[in-house]
Amino acid sequence: TSQRQQRRRDMPQSHASTSRTRPLVLAAGCFAAAAAQAPGAPIMKHSFMAPFEAVNDFTGMRVISDWELGGSAVAHRGFVRLTAEKQSQKGWIANRNSFEGGEWSLAMELRATGESQYLFGDGLAIWFTTAYDVIEGPVFGREDYWTGLGIFFDTFQNVDQQHHHKHPYIYAMVNDGTQHYVPDAEKKLDKAKQILPGAHDNSGCSFDFRYNEARQDVSVLNHTRVHITYSASQRRLNLRLQQTSVGHDGEWYQCLEAKDVELPSSGYFAISSATGDLVDNHDIMHFVVRGTEGVDNVDQDHQAWLDQQKALAAMQQSELDLRPAEAVQRDYARALAAHTASLKALSASVDKLQQQMEFQLASIQAGVAIARTTVDDKANELREVKERVEKESSSAKVISELKKDAADEMKQMKTEFKEALKSGGGVSSLSFYFLLLLIVALGGVGYNRYRKIMKSHLL
Repeated sequence: TSQRQQRRRDMPQSHASTSRTRPLVLAAGCFAAAAAQAPGAPIMKHSFMAPFEAVNDFTGMRVISDWELGGSAVAHRGFVRLTAEKQSQKGWIANRNSFEGGEWSLAMELRATGESQYLFGDGLAIWFTTAYDVIEGPVFGREDYWTGLGIFFDTFQNVDQQHHHKHPYIYAMVNDGTQHYVPDAEKKLDKAKQILPGAHDNSGCSFDFRYNEARQDVSVLNHTRVHITYSASQRRLNLRLQQTSVGHDGEWYQCLEAKDVELPSSGYFAISSATGDLVDNHDIMHFVVRGTEGVDNVDQDHQAWLDQQKALAAMQQSELDLRPAEAVQRDYARALAAHTASLKALSASVDKLQQQMEFQLASIQAGVAIARTTVDDKANELREVKERVEKESSSAKVISELKKDAADEMKQMKTEFKEALKSGGGVSSLSFYFLLLLIVALGGVGYNRYRKIMKSHLL
């Protein structure tokens, strides 16, 4: 033992120092490598992510910082609904800030759903244009003749004359502000003045990003992820998609790889949607823009960002778990405090949900009561009309009998009149019978007028 201690004392100090610091150097190197590979943070003035908590004091509606909602678009706490399952709707959300940069990555999570299995439409679009304002128009809710990029998620099968692709169809189109958008060559125009979906190679794909609400394996947690990257130096635009559900991420599907794409050096992001005679719900959960300058592999960079988001969510949940040191020491204080806070928050949320359901149920009950009162009033009106019709029918029967009696009396009077003429009666008797006939005729005319008035009153 004394010899070992002596050897340790005789060991050169530089060697001992190196041995002690080697783990620290390795750890620092790993940390530096991880920092170099860390994904870029979202550019918040061009991005939004649920939940949306801010509420406008004047309107009472939810608002999103740096973004403007228009048309039928409504911000809920967990998503932005551009269009609901209602005909002839157009909604949009537009970024107020101009984006400048030639290398960027865009991640969007959407939910397109509807009750119909076969008939639905129209779709939604992602925009990067030089125009700040979104003017309502025919191109997925926005005006035609735009300048910049439009990426369209088309769910409605138009008349297809040239490009026999299957819908839903996703495609990218760059416009210089002079070309007219013509979906699937519905109109024969000058090709130099029109822009057609799928006219260029690798500019679109068929991908069923829509979910049918009637399916038992579909819920509100079924989303579609969209990852778009653009490189101005390489003039390349890529788009891929992934379907997700609870605890499951599908394989990424490469949709388009467009070359020789030149976009404006600065522009505004926006999303729009539209329904026509066919309808769907079009919801957006998040829209995240990140810079990718200096990134070698943009797909790996995006996956690193997704993993980072999952790690943050897992870290929040891990606060409820018992840590190893705490388990050894049987120290449950921190975990119990975390569980208590979580239960309190859950209890508050359940209480709020219960009050909201009671409020909505009370509103439904009031609506049912109003509808029932309206139905009862209409039933009473119909009953009164029925009684009046029956009364009118009874009166008509009596009048018919009176007419018959009057006709018999008239016939008898005519007979007596003829007999009086034959017997040589005087002028006074002739005048009397003439006056009597006139009175009966006037009575008939009055009865007919009475019948017309009653019919018009009932109608």
